[in-house]
Amino acid sequence: LSIGETVEEVTDSGFLGTTPTLSCSQLGDDALVQIYPDGIRHIRSDKRVNEWKTPGKKNIVKCAVNQRQVVIALTGGELVYFEMDPTGQLNEYTERKEMSSDVVCMALGRVPTGEQRCRFLAVGLSDNTVRIVSLDPTDCLSPLSMQALPEPPESLCIVEMGGTEAKEETGETGSVGGLFLNIGLQNGVLLRTVLDTVTGDLSDTRTRYLGLRPVLAMSSRSWLSYTYQNRFHLTPLSYESLEYASGFASEQCPEGIVAISTNTLRILALEKLGAVFNQVSHPVQFTPRKFVIHPESNNLVLIETDHNAYTDATKMERKQQMAEEMVESVTEEQREMAAEMAAQFLNEELPESIFGAPKAGSGMWASVIRIINPISGQTLDKISLEQNEAAHSISLLKFASRGDDQFILVGVARDLVLQPRSLTAGYIYAYQLKDNGEKLEFLHKTEVEEVPAAIASFQGRCLIGVGKFLRIYDLGKKKMLRKCENKVGQTIYHLD
Repeated sequence: LSIGETVEEVTDSGFLGTTPTLSCSQLGDDALVQIYPDGIRHIRSDKRVNEWKTPGKKNIVKCAVNQRQVVIALTGGELVYFEMDPTGQLNEYTERKEMSSDVVCMALGRVPTGEQRCRFLAVGLSDNTVRIVSLDPTDCLSPLSMQALPEPPESLCIVEMGGTEAKEETGETGSVGGLFLNIGLQNGVLLRTVLDTVTGDLSDTRTRYLGLRPVLAMSSRSWLSYTYQNRFHLTPLSYESLEYASGFASEQCPEGIVAISTNTLRILALEKLGAVFNQVSHPVQFTPRKFVIHPESNNLVLIETDHNAYTDATKMERKQQMAEEMVESVTEEQREMAAEMAAQFLNEELPESIFGAPKAGSGMWASVIRIINPISGQTLDKISLEQNEAAHSISLLKFASRGDDQFILVGVARDLVLQPRSLTAGYIYAYQLKDNGEKLEFLHKTEVEEVPAAIASFQGRCLIGVGKFLRIYDLGKKKMLRKCENKVGQTIYHLD
């Protein structure tokens, strides 16, 4: 792809389009290299192509590339090293290196400014080890160091970073800038290890769990490792999950990332470096008003309420009523066609996120109580309240008479009109939490004369603000039991 003001496909790139590609990148200032299972394709700036074919029946399984070096791993764990000479020719090193196990990942660092090569190659093997191999001409392909891993490695990345970080054991300043080897394991753990720039030794390993998928940076969510104001940061990206990513630079985006998310190619620019806040949005049906957190599962129990809205049940009733009116309003001759149109109308589902929700009118309310997993966004349980019932408060409580059982109380107003203010009744809905905070079991519904706008736990019972009355309730078998009350001067909206 040629990327400028627009993104256009290049038809004469020289790449082989009839084979799977393991890697493609820029080599030197003006050449390209494509690595595929049967060989290496070196494409010069004048469109000349040099090809290297794998020997015998062996295939290339893994590779690592930077601006001047190419390392490939053949079937069986054999390493072959190539380096670009001053004329731009890619030359194979005379000797090859046989590894003790199958190669599962490799990494080369960037070529330092003013030097000919990166001195170190990192190789991840199936025996749960990472080995550092020298690429210096004096001891090329000689092993330098090794680190055992708790799980098989998935990906490696050698990067030079600046910054300081306190040691976990003593709190004193630890590693200060230098070369780091990032190791992503198949169980979702990221290891960052200091790579000595002289000896190639590995030391001062730091561990961070990133997600459920094998990592480097792209796990079940995407992470960014960087230095900002002389400190290391490892921050989740506020973006959709990415499958692959690479650094990207153009006139329009000098420091960006090109990435693949599902079946789309995206170019991203990073903002707000150093910020610790990260957000992920999960759509819900109505406006979320309040929520409580189930302490054991960390699930959210939230109330959603909207004015001028219909519940799902009322929407279906209204659609059914409109369909019947369509049939009844025509003559006998047109009734068959009207019945078909009515059936089509009933079966048609228009997404409200695109077309908007139908407006119910003033004094019409719709509410739901939802249990949601905040990590995945999955709705575990949802209870729709009746039409014109507006949820105003929620609390998670334990009652002394019920041991360790956990309960959700929801304060609801019926037929609430905002101006002039009026309502038919208020209700306290009581639910018991089941299945480790994933289900709500309805217990009972207690009628009160005003809106229960605030609920809080109090000495094994609960405090509820009902209009201007502060009341203590206990949990009964058929309703909430009022124990005592005190009238205050203003309507109670919050208890703490």
